[in-house]
Amino acid sequence: MVAITTSPGRWLRRIAAAAFVAMPVWTLWNLTVPSHAVRIGPALVGVTQKVPFDLSLHGFLDGALQKAAALRIADAMPLRRTLIRLNNQIAYSLFGEITAPGILIGRDGELVQRGYLEEYCSRTIGQADTMADAAIPLLRDIQAYYRDRGKLFLYIVTPSKVADMPDKFTHLIACPSSPQARAELVPAYVARLRAAGIDVLDLATSTHAMQSDATPPFPRGGIHWNELAMARGSRQIVEAINAQAGRELLSPFSFTVTVSRPAEGRDRDLAELANLLVAPIDYPTPKLTFSHPPCAGREATRIDAALVGTSFIDPVSEVLTEQACLTRLGQYFYLKLGRSRGGVRQDHLSEADLREVRDVDLMLLEENESLIGRQAYLPLLHQIVTTP
Repeated sequence: MVAITTSPGRWLRRIAAAAFVAMPVWTLWNLTVPSHAVRIGPALVGVTQKVPFDLSLHGFLDGALQKAAALRIADAMPLRRTLIRLNNQIAYSLFGEITAPGILIGRDGELVQRGYLEEYCSRTIGQADTMADAAIPLLRDIQAYYRDRGKLFLYIVTPSKVADMPDKFTHLIACPSSPQARAELVPAYVARLRAAGIDVLDLATSTHAMQSDATPPFPRGGIHWNELAMARGSRQIVEAINAQAGRELLSPFSFTVTVSRPAEGRDRDLAELANLLVAPIDYPTPKLTFSHPPCAGREATRIDAALVGTSFIDPVSEVLTEQACLTRLGQYFYLKLGRSRGGVRQDHLSEADLREVRDVDLMLLEENESLIGRQAYLPLLHQIVTTP
């Protein structure tokens, strides 16, 4: 008998043909049985909204129905994730571009969101006064509400990555603001608030002063401050609250620092949003080990507290809860978007849920320096505490 052999090239062609035939079958399966969909490659990071089907003559005539159907079919393709990541990797590796909307690459591979850069480049002389004029009446009323009831209030300004390392990014877009306008905005704004009697903690300025450390306050592939900068800011919050109370109300804590790589968690949020085949996360970041003081019997465990703010305050909430013993702390994400308390996340807050902030013993209100005095939750909180 004559042995029948098949060349490697023929096997590759057969495999390719089988995959070509299987793709439509898998796509149809994913459309009809989405709970057991076949997906190749890691899930894409980021939020996408599905276009609803408009099953009407108007939807057909204006193309909305066809567009929605095309998007659903494309999303059901098993290789979609891998193909998107491959396309993004080619753009990043060959041309130094990030295809994810709103993410820019600065010098030394630093990533940033465009909105933060646009804000920094639009700062003007005197802008701090305009912002302070709008914010002071609101903050004064909010602070007075809690102070008049024997409660504690602290307003916190957190830092922006662009303001921390402007030389990495200002060349990326037209940046007409002057260095003086950029540098003076937060100190001038804070000075106006303090002159008006607002108890404010400027974590932006103190964080920017960390430049002499071995690792900068912001990770290369992230937009939020790293663990070390965040923990130092959290410790300053504890010190400020204890100074207001005139006693050790919140538990002081300490920590040790080690440097690790690759980056993890929040230290790689923008790198993950880039949706590459190989995320650029091989850079050092600080990791902390906390002292974990005992909380049993501490006064802090009996305090009802609220922390209202942005995504910069998420890890601060964890530190205050676990290390400063503020175990009854409720964190309000942009006030009305959600609340985390005791490890439980609650979305779609009702008016009654929001009004619970009126009764807390401690109110911490945070704004990032990129939007100081302009957050929508500032007037909303003012309305809640000033409306009987």
